[in-house]
Amino acid sequence: MKEFSKKEIEDYDSLLYIKADTKRLKAIEIIKGKRKVLLNKEREVRKTNAGGMAKKKFRRHFEAVKKRTGSWHLENLDKIQRDKYDKLKLDIENPKYKETIFNFLKKKITNKKWYERFRYFIKNNTLIVGGKSRSSNEELLKNYLEKDDLVFHTEARGSPFFLIKKGSKELINFTALVTAKFSKEWKNAKKDIEVMYVRGDQIYKDKNMNKGTFGVRGKKEIILVKKEDIESFKNKI
Repeated sequence: MKEFSKKEIEDYDSLLYIKADTKRLKAIEIIKGKRKVLLNKEREVRKTNAGGMAKKKFRRHFEAVKKRTGSWHLENLDKIQRDKYDKLKLDIENPKYKETIFNFLKKKITNKKWYERFRYFIKNNTLIVGGKSRSSNEELLKNYLEKDDLVFHTEARGSPFFLIKKGSKELINFTALVTAKFSKEWKNAKKDIEVMYVRGDQIYKDKNMNKGTFGVRGKKEIILVKKEDIESFKNKI
């Protein structure tokens, strides 16, 4: 994974690395620490030691190759699903090629941390992240849930899922509070809310479950979040 530093791999969930010159185009992705080569293309640029006309022909050929390199890169890079990457890193010596490739790719590469697509809090150096909708809940649990996380949801339907990454138990009450705050039950009823939480490895998904719906195996812990605590939290967000 020499294309990215350890810090970059920790900070970003999905990274894309592009290395390019007139003769070669290489694209590597790293998603959740797993490295995959997406492109490893070479174009033929022959060298010749001959003199006279042969040398002039080769020079014209080489210049033509350089002129077409930008479009050749874009044709191949267009095969990459660009919208799934959080960070882009380019290793291209020629500034013109670099600008061409960067402008082509930057429309869908945000350089944002993965959790910025969700509702999140960072407290005591711990990430608390939650869904905003059914599809957001689905993406969060399918792509970012780890077995050591703690998972929160109201006992009633229509709740965001919230995760405490790495399962910090100091933040259980706070996470139960924000789960209740952003639930439909609170929006509709404005009452005390029951919030359950479990470990990440207790969550499962069956193929017949609707989008944003997950099941729980084993014992659930229940916290009753008081109406007055939710109301007082309103001024802090």
